Amino acid sequence: MDNITKHDVEGTQVVTESGHNLGPIISDPPTPEEEASVIRKLDWRLMPLIFTIYSLSVLDRSNLGNAHVAGLDESIGLKGNQYSTLGTLFYVTYIIFQIAAAGWKHFPAHIWVAVVVFAFATISTSQAAAQNYAGFVVFRLLLGATEAMYAGVPVYLSFFYPRDRVGLRQGMFLSGSALANAYGGALGYAITRIKSHIEPWRILFLIEGLPTFVLAVVAWFYFPDDIESARFLTDREKAVVKHMVSRDQTADVVNHTGLRVNDFLTAFKDWKSYLTGLMYFGCNVSFASLPLFVPSIIADIGSFSQIQANGLSAPPYLLTFILILIFGFISDRVKLRGPFVCFFSITAAVGFLLLAITEAPASRYIGVYLAITIFVSVAILIPWVSNTHNSESKRAGGYAIFATFGQAGPLVGTNIFPSNDAPYYRKGSWVSFSFCLLVAVISALFSFLLYRENRAFDKAELEESEGRTSPRSFRYVI
Repeated sequence: MDNITKHDVEGTQVVTESGHNLGPIISDPPTPEEEASVIRKLDWRLMPLIFTIYSLSVLDRSNLGNAHVAGLDESIGLKGNQYSTLGTLFYVTYIIFQIAAAGWKHFPAHIWVAVVVFAFATISTSQAAAQNYAGFVVFRLLLGATEAMYAGVPVYLSFFYPRDRVGLRQGMFLSGSALANAYGGALGYAITRIKSHIEPWRILFLIEGLPTFVLAVVAWFYFPDDIESARFLTDREKAVVKHMVSRDQTADVVNHTGLRVNDFLTAFKDWKSYLTGLMYFGCNVSFASLPLFVPSIIADIGSFSQIQANGLSAPPYLLTFILILIFGFISDRVKLRGPFVCFFSITAAVGFLLLAITEAPASRYIGVYLAITIFVSVAILIPWVSNTHNSESKRAGGYAIFATFGQAGPLVGTNIFPSNDAPYYRKGSWVSFSFCLLVAVISALFSFLLYRENRAFDKAELEESEGRTSPRSFRYVI
């Protein structure tokens, strides 16, 4: 057993020599009202900037679809499947660099974010200067690498929020993607109407890339590295946060910055890391291609022009944005993840089925609305990963596996809607339908397996305590 040391935070904080928290001892435990007040303070400080940066990063990666509609292909001479390949190449480096999620734990967060955001802002804006296919290949590969380094935000949020509150916040972060795809469509519609000697698709990359530079500077001064360095919190509020994040899990409350390699590698030996990754893979096969191809799908319905299609691609994402926030909140309150992942996977499957078997404009547009709700499943999956690993470094490892598996999905998803399959794209719709059903089945199975493990924990603790009342240890969220 580790030797125990004590660190005063208000009352006593009990930790191991390695810095792992064994449960805070606060002389005056926080009231629910006090906890709610501190969480609101964290929300106002962290979430707006986290959300905005991610929203712009998703806009940077997905605006290729709007550029495609705005004349990119003709301008630089794209031929055959080169457009689809550009969509795929982004995910090659995005997958390879998912391991960089550990950077949120290993480096001071304000430095990590500022450098990463400045890098992908530079690369995204530079796409406006591309003159040929080869140039775009380089930009897409670099953009994938740098944006992957920011994608570990869910790990960072788990440092500040308790298990039963982190789901909504991780959902807020991820909803930036849905909102980006919503206003990206509307923005693409507006930009295609700009009259200028500069080609509309080049203006698109400039308008959507330049604001990100400002956020890189703001991030340097705004992001706290950990609870202790959060200057906007009083000492008492810091103690309350440490108390909350330590409930039912292990938290690093001293010497926070720095990856605990043994914990990190433990995630690679845990079968649960791979099952959540497989679900994310299935979701992303279905979802990742949509920002690139929804404008084309809508345009090919037959009732809309290409410009109108960009505008009509916005409302389905806006609905998904709202659903993510609603069900992220509900999922936290009822402390359940699996049923929501399963439900929205089935809903999305119905949407892809409509796209696969119908030709009427109304039913196909409804199918787009339903298909995009697969992203709600992704938003619930992320906190499920956080809830499945009981230490910060293990969560970093678990998230790296989850994201690496999941981001391999777009390698399939971006190649299942070939242009020669227009106007109905039946192949892509059937493949996406199948993967949505796969996610539904795995989520139900995973919930059952976690339920069995919790029952085993209950039985072991009952036998060990010999009937005496004692605090419950870590339990999985089903």
